[in-house]
Amino acid sequence: MHEVAVLLRDVWKSYKFGVEIVNVLKNVNAVFMRGEVIGIHGPSGSGKTTLLKIIAGLERPDRGEVIVCGYNLNLLDEVGLSMIRNSIVSYIPQDYGLIDSLTVFENVELPLLIAGVDKLSRLRRVSEVIKYIGLNGKEWLRPTRLSGGERQRVAIARALVTTPSVLLADEPTANLDWNNAIKVMELFKDIKKDFNTTIVIVTHDPRILEFVDRSLTMFEGTLKEITPKTY
Repeated sequence: MHEVAVLLRDVWKSYKFGVEIVNVLKNVNAVFMRGEVIGIHGPSGSGKTTLLKIIAGLERPDRGEVIVCGYNLNLLDEVGLSMIRNSIVSYIPQDYGLIDSLTVFENVELPLLIAGVDKLSRLRRVSEVIKYIGLNGKEWLRPTRLSGGERQRVAIARALVTTPSVLLADEPTANLDWNNAIKVMELFKDIKKDFNTTIVIVTHDPRILEFVDRSLTMFEGTLKEITPKTY
């Protein structure tokens, strides 16, 4: 039996630029299952990042339903949305979102600190995740000392440390050469297999779609299926 992780139903989102109102998302409908790697391909400005932020509860739709792991995000206040982001959904921004004044360990630890996890549990969990992503021995370096591929791995580790059910990645390979891009995509496949995580990746690079289970395209705010469900 397949478990629905994300359900989007008739989702619309617009922004006002001066006197002009621009519809960024238009009647978006989608179902993402638990343990799927989803690729969403589209040009810059097509609405991909806005869609991820709405699934993460960082933005609210103008209308339509957003249900993540059984929670209707429309019905949650800011405290509830914060709980979702601390325990169920993790979002990796395109610029990685790392804090350069903190070490690798401290960056990865941050979500657990916010969630109020005790020190011993934090130490154990952060150490496990850093080992899992292959950055042993670099825990006490600052992100500025790392390569682009390593910085992306730290961002993935920070997203993974709370063991989320849904992992959202905004252009995770955009700043990497192709060899490092492949390594990152292989890491996502390992995370799916090891944790049964639903992973949603947005990208402008069609080559990334070779690594996903199912691919969709977004153009001018409209989401369409490229490859069909296999279940």
